[in-house]
Amino acid sequence: MTPLLVTDMAMIAGGLVLVGYVLLTTVALIPARRAVGIELLKVFFSATVIICVLVALFLTGNPVLIPALGLAALRIGVESAVVRMPDGPAPLLIGLLSTGLTVAAILDARLAVAVLGVWLLLFARLVILPNASNPRPSKSILDMLVFPILPFALLAHGAVQADLAGLILAAYILVEVFDSLALLSGKLFGRTKAFPTLSPNKTVEGLIGGALCLIVITALSALILNQPLFLSCGVALLVGFLAVAGDLSASRLKRIGGVKDFPVVLARQGGLLDSLDSWIAAGAGLTALHLVAALC
Repeated sequence: MTPLLVTDMAMIAGGLVLVGYVLLTTVALIPARRAVGIELLKVFFSATVIICVLVALFLTGNPVLIPALGLAALRIGVESAVVRMPDGPAPLLIGLLSTGLTVAAILDARLAVAVLGVWLLLFARLVILPNASNPRPSKSILDMLVFPILPFALLAHGAVQADLAGLILAAYILVEVFDSLALLSGKLFGRTKAFPTLSPNKTVEGLIGGALCLIVITALSALILNQPLFLSCGVALLVGFLAVAGDLSASRLKRIGGVKDFPVVLARQGGLLDSLDSWIAAGAGLTALHLVAALC
């Protein structure tokens, strides 16, 4: 696959935002679906603000992108700690830890590989010993390192690499396409809850609809950008899978903390982690694959 250009991704993002507004406006004009269409248009407007900011940061380049990623790491660390460890100085300390790990991964590829290695060990421990008896603060910190702190550090490393920046931005676009069309499909056709406990609003029909639309849009984009069709669709499906994993991981944090949303940043989007959870998992996964491939 030829490295994706940030400028091409910005063009694709602009076209998809326009198509999104046309589609949702059409839904809103159908009398029986008017309420659904208006509700989704409000949510889509908030999502548009986020994607415009991200595209602008990527187009501006590393001198602006790196500080923005550092600030985002601080906010994400604080948000996750507010949910899991709200008392005392923990949120600020966890935020600073998140920022430090992110900056380290950005500055040195070897440290990014170390971050990946630590994440693999912690994730394996979580899978093998899910109910290990640890003091609560220790368990909370380990959980937050598994998601979102270490994955965000990996995403940040990929975002500042010249040969990966376009792919990481593309991952966000794919996540938004998948999430938006899964939400629309679920609103229109959803009947069967996919994850009743962690994410009761997600439906099987919505996920299938989002995945099918994701493949179609990815195929069209691959043809426009002269990218390999089947590989592009495979990457898109991987991003969709990781997006769901990221959303469920964030939902798990909130469920343990007994809250519905992380501390609010943008109306109808919740906290920064509510908006970026799926992208964090997808971007981290793609960066991890790149790092492993470079080692082989």
